[in-house]
Amino acid sequence: MNREAHQLPARSSAIFCGCALFLFAVAAHASDHRRAFSEEFHQTYVLDADGRVELDNINGAVHISAWDQNGVKVDAVKYADSKERLDQARIEVDSGKNHISIRTKYPDHDLTFNSGSHNNPASVEYTLTVPRGARLDEIKLINGALDVTGVKGEVHASCINGRLEAKNLSGSADLSTINGHLEAMFDELSSSSINLSSVNGSVEMTIPSDSKAEIEASTVSGGIENDFGLHVNHHSFVGHELNGELGSGGPRIKLSNVNGRIEIRHASDGRTLSPARDSSHHDKDEDDDSEI
Repeated sequence: MNREAHQLPARSSAIFCGCALFLFAVAAHASDHRRAFSEEFHQTYVLDADGRVELDNINGAVHISAWDQNGVKVDAVKYADSKERLDQARIEVDSGKNHISIRTKYPDHDLTFNSGSHNNPASVEYTLTVPRGARLDEIKLINGALDVTGVKGEVHASCINGRLEAKNLSGSADLSTINGHLEAMFDELSSSSINLSSVNGSVEMTIPSDSKAEIEASTVSGGIENDFGLHVNHHSFVGHELNGELGSGGPRIKLSNVNGRIEIRHASDGRTLSPARDSSHHDKDEDDDSEI
């Protein structure tokens, strides 16, 4: 078991920006645990109950769950087809009492993934356990699945090639994917906004049955469904749109998609369903389909 914890100065976003070229990276190498070499990383860092957490990973799944302790437990496993590739991938951690930043660092000159190659850069799978009230300021993933469970603070997370699943949330959320399904489940709604978006994948949101909120949803080529009886407008040429209010109104919830469906569900919680009111301003002559 090897441990490495490198202190960083100001966190840079250069790696993430430079890796936008990986939109079509090989999924098999992002999650294949049968690669010849592996190395584990295990460390725990002190963090305030409402501290900020950042993570930047290029290749490999990320799992985040909550506990009732003032600290962040970082468990990671690196996978590669050669010892050289394994050593090239470094886990760098910058931590303080109220923040922690974690990222996977590769040599700047070699960030190419090739299909069928046994000389691809290493992948890193992270499992983080964070304080329940922590703020996930920026969780960014290029290739791999991302799941978040039980975090009550605000959550800002994105992935490009992979499924994003967030459950038992109760704070502000800004979640996005490019190529992958996005699913978000809220135990309760705070007074803060929620934004969910995807390009090539369905978006599914589940909220309490008695929620009070302002909801806006739009797609280009996918349909929109909801359990609350809100009207869905079907535009004459392209696109679908929903604008409505649940109960007496509340936090703003915005869902958007390009090539995929949007589903708005209520939880099976036995609560009385909130009354719904359409707040669309479109003329019925142009937008007359109630559900697509």
